[in-house]
Amino acid sequence: MTAKVEVRPGSDADLATLVAVLGERHFFTDSLARQQRGGGVLLVAWLDGQPAGEVFLDCEPAKEPEIRRHLPGLPRLGHLEVPGPLWGRGIGSALIRAAEDTARQLGYERIRLSVGLDNLRARRLYERLGYADWGHGTVVGTWVGHPDDGSSVMLSETCSVLVKRL
Repeated sequence: MTAKVEVRPGSDADLATLVAVLGERHFFTDSLARQQRGGGVLLVAWLDGQPAGEVFLDCEPAKEPEIRRHLPGLPRLGHLEVPGPLWGRGIGSALIRAAEDTARQLGYERIRLSVGLDNLRARRLYERLGYADWGHGTVVGTWVGHPDDGSSVMLSETCSVLVKRL
């Protein structure tokens, strides 16, 4: 069953609600700041007035040299998140379609994403929506995580890169 969701760009006015429902204050603060300077768009799915998921359309250059080499200038779908109790209701698909529409409006012809090798459920969703392996092997993505205790920790994950023509 597909949920009736509204997907729209997040705003500073949404920050407190996003953090209260989805957590990850650092992620939302950073994403909204990047959005303000033109580095991407934070898209939020709303269900019954509450955040039901989010995705960040990252328009900044890739950090990974192999992606910059093979897919220069392609935006990336990042940090797609829908809380577990809401899985299977079409929210993730709605967020992906909204991100693709936004990328098209910004003039992009293709889009990319990375998915962890062990995240088979997400990979099946992406492939069902038309994403295909980029054909250049796996990539190790690294990022700084921010646990609830306020510390910072370096994280990494080996991922497949998938691409879709818009």
